[in-house]
Formats: sequence, structure tokens, C-alpha cells
Amino acid sequence: MSDGVRKTVAGLVTLALVVIVVVGVAIGDPTPQDRVRALGSSIKCPVCQGEAIADSPSTTATAMMEIVAEQVAEGKSDDQIFEYFRARYGDGILLDPPFQGRTLVLWLLPVAAVATGVFMILGRRQSPTVTAPAGDEPEEPASTVDTS
Repeated sequence: MSDGVRKTVAGLVTLALVVIVVVGVAIGDPTPQDRVRALGSSIKCPVCQGEAIADSPSTTATAMMEIVAEQVAEGKSDDQIFEYFRARYGDGILLDPPFQGRTLVLWLLPVAAVATGVFMILGRRQSPTVTAPAGDEPEEPASTVDTS
């Protein structure tokens, strides 16, 4: 099988798998347990460092997951549940901080770092150093002797 055909087949298989996953996610109805898990993955455990309450084994995280489950059962929206925890623990309780004044730097800093890296890479590509081939050294001009 030629290289071009192999790449085409690999691309088509990859595209088919992506379509299957996207359709499965779009069609599948999330259960309340899925929603509790998703919300718990967005709320930081106040005891553990940088770990979501859905993944933390601490008793505090377990109690917080029970509160999330209760509020989902009551029919509260995601924003209402997040606001409940933000009112008690502050904005730092969310693993994904809101896009607003104080947290704006957290969102823009990675973008600025990537942009700087791209500019540095492009700057290097546009200004290559010119080197002479190994055997081609410039000739020195012949010295002129003034015999006057």
C-alpha cells in the first residue's frame, strides 16, 4: 500500500471515529449522576491541593458531593450550584475561574505566552543566518606595490 493511500485511509478512519464520538455525546442524555460528576469535577476541594471534589477521597469533598447531588435533585441549575459554593468559599473554589475582572489575567496569560512563543518561532524562521559554503572563501585582493 502506498504512503498516500495509507494516509488517506488513516484520515478517513480518524474522521469516522470523531463523528461517532460527537454523535454519541450529542445524542446521549446525561443522567443526574453524570451531571453531579461533571459539577463535582469543576469544584475544587478546599482540603486537597488543586483536586476536584469528584476525585478527592477527603470527607469534606464527599460532603460537598452530597450537597451537589441534593441540589441537582432539587432541580437547581449549574450556575445556582456554583453560586452556592462561591458564596461560602469564594471564587477560588472553582477549578475554572469565571471570566471577569480579577481572574482576567488567569485567562489571558496562557494566550499571551502562546502568542509570544509563536512570534519567537516565526521570528527565527524569517531571519536565517547566511553561511558561505565551506570551500568558497572570499579572495583577498592582490596587494599593489607603489613603486613611485
